Amino acid sequence: MTNNKISITFLGDSIMGYKKDLNTISWLKFLKIKLNIRYKKKLKIYSSYVIGLNSRGLLNLISDYFLKVKNKNILIIQIGINDSWHYRSFQGIPEVSLLNFKNNLNELVIKSKVFGFKEIVFINYHKLLNNRMEINNKTLNYNLNKYNRVLQLFCKKKKLKLINIRNKKFRPKIHCLPMPDGIHLNTNGARLYSKIIFNSIVKLLNEKKI
Repeated sequence: MTNNKISITFLGDSIMGYKKDLNTISWLKFLKIKLNIRYKKKLKIYSSYVIGLNSRGLLNLISDYFLKVKNKNILIIQIGINDSWHYRSFQGIPEVSLLNFKNNLNELVIKSKVFGFKEIVFINYHKLLNNRMEINNKTLNYNLNKYNRVLQLFCKKKKLKLINIRNKKFRPKIHCLPMPDGIHLNTNGARLYSKIIFNSIVKLLNEKKI
């Protein structure tokens, strides 16, 4: 790790942070605490998360947002869960098709590199407690798994780091908000996410000596 101050930019949807009653449950909040303790004033954190954001919406936002970011060292993105939703109003098709999701991921990476980010990392999603049947006659988890798989293969092909939440000790009954939500994280889930992501960031900083 160098003595130069570096920046980490986080972009994502409501899994990153979700307002429940009067409180915001956020893995990012817990992660910032861990990073500040470990690295003190050596890091600059930028972050933005939007409820309902999909990959197409993120593409529309990043150009303006990236102008606010200085020292574009590491970009960490969590996107895709909203892409996977199937609505009756869409007549059984997803909000963003798998093909368009893959194309959007590619465009996200291209734009991020154009703006100067040196390292791009993606995060996939946990198994949901809410496993209702969607209009396409598949469950939420079945649909989401397809997008997680596309993301995994994309990162492998592009040689990008993927923080794989799916392979960790996530338990929907313990780490998700209770039904009827069953999708967003509770405090236990946010803490677990922050631990997993923190360990990945420490490893990345040590490997790259950024």
